[in-house]
Amino acid sequence: MKRSIYLVALLAFVLRMGLAVTASSLLPVAGYDSKTQQAGYLFFDAYRRDSQSWDLAQSAKPLIKAFDDKFSSDQYGGLLWVSAFIYRYLSGGTHQPLLVILLGALIGALGVPFVYLAARRWAGERTAMIAALLFAFFPEAILLGASQMREPYLMTFIAMFFYGVTEWQAARGKLPAQTPAIRGAGRGFQVWLWMILALAGMLLVSPAFAAVSIGVSAGWLFFADSSSDKAQRKIPWQMIAVGAGIFALALVVLAASWGSLVAAKGGGIFGTLGSWARETTRLNAYLLGRSSGIVQLLFQALPTALALPFVAVYGILQPVLPAAIFEPSIPFWQTLGIVRALGWYLLLPLVAFAPIAAFALPAGQRRKQWLWLSLVVWVWILIAALRGGGDQWDNPRYRVILFAWIVMLAAMAFQQIKSGVGRWFWRICAVEAVILLVFGHWYTWRYLGLGFNIGIRNTLVIAIGLSILVVLGDWLWARRKISK
Repeated sequence: MKRSIYLVALLAFVLRMGLAVTASSLLPVAGYDSKTQQAGYLFFDAYRRDSQSWDLAQSAKPLIKAFDDKFSSDQYGGLLWVSAFIYRYLSGGTHQPLLVILLGALIGALGVPFVYLAARRWAGERTAMIAALLFAFFPEAILLGASQMREPYLMTFIAMFFYGVTEWQAARGKLPAQTPAIRGAGRGFQVWLWMILALAGMLLVSPAFAAVSIGVSAGWLFFADSSSDKAQRKIPWQMIAVGAGIFALALVVLAASWGSLVAAKGGGIFGTLGSWARETTRLNAYLLGRSSGIVQLLFQALPTALALPFVAVYGILQPVLPAAIFEPSIPFWQTLGIVRALGWYLLLPLVAFAPIAAFALPAGQRRKQWLWLSLVVWVWILIAALRGGGDQWDNPRYRVILFAWIVMLAAMAFQQIKSGVGRWFWRICAVEAVILLVFGHWYTWRYLGLGFNIGIRNTLVIAIGLSILVVLGDWLWARRKISK
């Protein structure tokens, strides 16, 4: 592996710890007057979990109590157990939150080489480097790695598991010359070791994502190009067996802990899941309608049938860049909000372009596998939008759990910008620019008194209309040039 990847991982770790130290020092004096920020925490969930883990570590109770339903700050108890272990045996009897963050920042940064190695196996050096850089320096990933949250663990464990899958696939199929296949039984053992460690970590932190990782990876193997060696398409029986076991265990854990997670009516596990989905969507639509002024006005102006689609679209666009720039806030949070939103709005056009780029790939370049990952990523982005669409914090952190696959898709899409379908990337960028300009004008009028008031409903209509005109106009122009 190139030395530069180690440097990227090191810088990723430094940035996460740097933000953690800055926040813990700055928030008590420059943050909002809340218990969370006065204690130096970036997230309320992190504050609750860390407080409970410290209490457990100081008590005479066994650490296994972290998995008790009474500790509601952690749905599954694994991260709370890890934090309590650190405090009881490594902190010297003092409450040192940065110790827990240190572990999260380290694991979050360790995902960089796994993303790089997985992408290099089947997409080449340049795509792998782009994916690794995005994984390391994406603002939301840095923010979550600077707090006591579970997302950095899941991001890295998923990357680690997928790396093992691609290595296993490489050992049994034909790959390009720049990615030689694995040789030797010892190397094969290491591949399975990485996958087992990744699954164990996910089971500890969030069992459901162990099942997700296996399911997505199985689809990846199944959709191997028909031109490749048939062995590439074979899904190992070990993965099937482990996947079935993980899936069953995840359902058991989910059913056993559901009472502490959400009060939902329904018969059995699937009835509970269905009720949860309905109640979650309804709740988030309600919360979204009670959030910022622009959203309240839009909800009043939109027909009821369009409320849910708006939740989805608004969730995908979170954190909203014009809001981050113009809505009043204290300097620390406004700066952080702008950086987070800018990072997502730079990445979003690539992620949106990825399915088009994948579809245009020749069959021998893993087109079906790219399309499969595109489907998985966009289904997850939509789920995250519906689950946390009304919150600019929950939705983005749900979204980045599958960030290893998101950055790989974005890197592939970036490589295809100069291809025959690359014009669609620029059309997507143009639509995003129109949305930012039109709604940016509305925010400047609302908060700065600049411009003129055309009403939020007219603002929405103008944004949609101009977006359609931009895409349609460019499409007609391109066809006219081709016909000549």
